[in-house]
Amino acid sequence: MVKSCRPKAAALFALLTSIAITVSCAGNSKSITAPPTTNIAGAWEFVAVSQTGAGTGVVTGIEVALTEGQVLVNGLNQPNGQITANSNQISFVSLAPSTMNISEFGGACQTTLGDSSLSGTVTSPDSPVLFTFKENGNTFDVTGTLSGDGKSVIGTYTPDTSNGNTNVCTADSGGTITGNMVSRITGNFSGKMCALGDTSTPCPQSDTVTATASESSSNNLTLNLTLTGTDNTTLTLTGPVTGNSFTLTGTVQGQMVTYYGYYETVNNVPSIYLADATNPASPNYVGTLAIPH
Repeated sequence: MVKSCRPKAAALFALLTSIAITVSCAGNSKSITAPPTTNIAGAWEFVAVSQTGAGTGVVTGIEVALTEGQVLVNGLNQPNGQITANSNQISFVSLAPSTMNISEFGGACQTTLGDSSLSGTVTSPDSPVLFTFKENGNTFDVTGTLSGDGKSVIGTYTPDTSNGNTNVCTADSGGTITGNMVSRITGNFSGKMCALGDTSTPCPQSDTVTATASESSSNNLTLNLTLTGTDNTTLTLTGPVTGNSFTLTGTVQGQMVTYYGYYETVNNVPSIYLADATNPASPNYVGTLAIPH
């Protein structure tokens, strides 16, 4: 009697098929790629809160027009994770700890002289982001984590005294830092302002103002103001935006004027803080315009 070999042949075939599938899957493991690098280029505000030394409690707003490098992948430009901001793309403001609204243009280290910049690396969402920023020549290292949506950062910052860096700013010795991508400045605003050209401190807010703000995709802000009262005129100011801060210029009675501004929330209302910076060494607060509500 001849025994059938079919069951054994079938079992052997199944075993070989299973091995082939396993080898095939292992061979394709290289095709599994890491998550794509996050593109975080845009307008950001980082809020640094000093927690040690003489500057404990000092709050600095780091206003950044962040750029990210590109790499060619399969014929398409993709973000490469190298983030930077040069001296024209970063500025600093001092913030009131209680309200987080501006108290002064310039951060805690404005008394020192030097370059300001930012550079670092980012990978994927929910992953580390590392960067260094210079505030008037004082170098700080940031170690943080990027959120899942790529629009916020939380971490810590410390003075960097390595590689010959010398921090002489004693008003900020490191602490916690949070960052958020910010929206473009746009909308209708109204409020009171000092008369044009009034340099008294504090100057009386004798003009009633309505304004329209519009920020372009290239981060350039146009602010059209209509003033009534002491001045009965219109004024157009334009200039670059970095984060929530901006520098605007225009012409008043044939003379070039410069205004510093900061976009903030006052009593839950989006507002524009303005200072006449025609004398940049001593910006003079002229008024806050708010979205009508």
